[in-house]
Amino acid sequence: MSFTKMDPLFPHKGGNISTQELIKIIALSLKRDFGKQPHTIKTIGHLTGANLRSIKNWYEGCKAPSSLHFLRLLQCSPSLRKGLLIYLFGEEFWDDYYLIISSKNQRSILGIHTGNGIENPQNDDTINDTINLNERQKWFLLRLKNDRNKTAEDIVRHFGVSLSTAKRDIAELKKWEAIRFHGSRKTGYYEVIDLQ
Repeated sequence: MSFTKMDPLFPHKGGNISTQELIKIIALSLKRDFGKQPHTIKTIGHLTGANLRSIKNWYEGCKAPSSLHFLRLLQCSPSLRKGLLIYLFGEEFWDDYYLIISSKNQRSILGIHTGNGIENPQNDDTINDTINLNERQKWFLLRLKNDRNKTAEDIVRHFGVSLSTAKRDIAELKKWEAIRFHGSRKTGYYEVIDLQ
């Protein structure tokens, strides 16, 4: 099976990315990352090894790069990587990514690792556990970062699970020291523990 120029390049949550949409994403990302300085085109050329005229076409939103140059652009443009991932997988993907990165950092600080024998700083025992968050726990942590008034009832409303399941999810997060509770039962709130 061969592809035509009219075929979409990438599938994503809401359909497919057309060539014109990809060209716009590339142009906006390059402008955001490299600015509008006179030397911008040459800087991108040094990073990608592409022809300066081609880079000018990408920068101005006239043409899309070849697949090799597109991959090189992904390496040197954080905005392009982020924009493409959000476009392909939705905003939730980026939230999940930050959550995974922060949990990896927290696990390495706590000494929790899988199989490589990192020592636990609290009691010098080797821990070979992995913190596996379920969707409800990920959602709860992400919401807590923006609104400390989230409770088990919010998990119940959003996911349609029982209150005991929601409380169990929160209890596991507390056990893993990902969150802590401040104040009284009635007026207290949860807080995400940031170990960095």
